[in-house]
Amino acid sequence: MLAHFIRAQLILAALSLVAYISVLSLLRVPYAVVLGTLGGVLEFIPIVGPLVAATVIVGVGFLANYTHLILLAIFLGVWRLIQDYFNSPRIMGSKLKMHPLAMIFAILVGGEIAGVIGVYLSIPIMAALLILWKRWSAYSEAPSSSASVIGADDSRAA
Repeated sequence: MLAHFIRAQLILAALSLVAYISVLSLLRVPYAVVLGTLGGVLEFIPIVGPLVAATVIVGVGFLANYTHLILLAIFLGVWRLIQDYFNSPRIMGSKLKMHPLAMIFAILVGGEIAGVIGVYLSIPIMAALLILWKRWSAYSEAPSSSASVIGADDSRAA
């Protein structure tokens, strides 16, 4: 399950890398490839990574006297919404075999209970609970091996 989580994070990071490089190149942002690569790599770090990437991209645009900073900030905000509410639940849900609505619910509950750390830990905790549930249900449905041995001894005695 942890491998699925890491694969899903890598897919989301690669998707962000492609989106950042293409849109930053279209907007003719200075150092678009470097900033897009940095944004894609930082996407692997949940919560903090995208925030740092957006700050660096806007900061470099400001320092390089980029004239369309508002358009750049709008793109970063819209991409964050698409990534958080559309891509992430679908990709994480398919990789972890969890419904996207359950993923969003887990993130919201984690945020309410423990704030930013709860948002960060909600999906791995939900995945661990899912593993425990599957193992427990498989264990409880399995026939007891001692019952079959006792039954076999009773049939020979008769």
